[in-house]
Amino acid sequence: MATTKSISRGSGQSAVASASYRAGEKLQDERYGKTQDYSKRQGVMSANIILPSELKDKVEIDRNTLWNMAERAENRKDSRVAREWIINLPHELDEETRKALAHRFAQSLADKYGVIADCCIHRPTEKEIARGADERNFHAHIMLTTRQAQLTADNQLTLGDKATIELSDNKRRSIGLDRVSNEIVELRELWERTANEQLAEHGYALIDSRSYQSQGIDQLPQLKMGKNATQMERDGIQTPVGDLNRLIKERNELVFNRELADIKRTNQLADRIIVESRKNQNAIERTETSVQPSQENLATYVPPDQEKSIQRENRPPSVDFNLSMSQIEPSQETTPQDLMAKYEQWKSQNKTKPSDLLKDIEQSAMSKYEQWKAEKAIVEQQAQLQAERQRQLEQDQAKIRPDYDNEIGFSP
Repeated sequence: MATTKSISRGSGQSAVASASYRAGEKLQDERYGKTQDYSKRQGVMSANIILPSELKDKVEIDRNTLWNMAERAENRKDSRVAREWIINLPHELDEETRKALAHRFAQSLADKYGVIADCCIHRPTEKEIARGADERNFHAHIMLTTRQAQLTADNQLTLGDKATIELSDNKRRSIGLDRVSNEIVELRELWERTANEQLAEHGYALIDSRSYQSQGIDQLPQLKMGKNATQMERDGIQTPVGDLNRLIKERNELVFNRELADIKRTNQLADRIIVESRKNQNAIERTETSVQPSQENLATYVPPDQEKSIQRENRPPSVDFNLSMSQIEPSQETTPQDLMAKYEQWKSQNKTKPSDLLKDIEQSAMSKYEQWKAEKAIVEQQAQLQAERQRQLEQDQAKIRPDYDNEIGFSP
């Protein structure tokens, strides 16, 4: 997750005070003539100034000088004096990997806009965790100057023109740029790609910068708490926005549990279908080996190994039918005339007409073939259902939510 906001005099903010709080340092605010001292602040894991790549080997600057210079570069009483990006750092990664990931994104921003970044990585303190903060809430505050860093003729660092992301939409259109809101979406996608490269390298679940609605997930986003409401909630004081977030969280859990139950039922159904499909397939294989109709005369084909059982099933009770294949099978001494004589003798001794017997055999063969076709159709339908169910399951599994969230909110 990546969010951005402006640090503005119009909101009563100071770049020096903001940098002092995020870095946990004591800074001298020249504009307001006061000392901003947050040196006792806990939870700051690292704080580093990141210059554009083209200036790294040419100049250095400290935090106090940087943000007082940023304040001096603006004259209006409602000027934006800094831009801040807040990024959630994957708790699955170790401390050094998280730091390298945050610095990589900060460097990308510094190089893209030619500005200077101040990257401070925070962790929730024990006191905050005791008050309800999420212990996985590792995050980075990246403050950016609103103006591009430049070198003067005597190699002194200065802040010059406004960065393109700070220009109005009208000004951006005049120089062929898209709206700022669209560019912010692109930067969120940049963070997503940067983080996912690191997560994929370590085999962890990936993040998705899109909204729940864009992802097709039936979840409602929680409302931003703000530092005052967050502090009140941690102190045990319920707030209206906190109450709404609790309702949203409860609703999301109900929906998630319902979807999880649906997936379990789907898996159970799929398992049953697979088992039944295998049973039917085995039955069909047995049927195929025993019933193999001829294309020339499908109806009258009788497998030799089933002839006796078919004859017993279709023989009228009053008829003593004991003709076997051995009785009519020709031998070396048998002539066609002998076979015809034996057939005429058998026909005169039995009341059952061969035509009736053949008709019964034909009906039996047809019924078994129709049964085989029906079973095969059932297996094909079950296979199609299983394929469709597997496709839906793969789509559901692709909608992976991050293993961490920001329901408590960032530190102030």
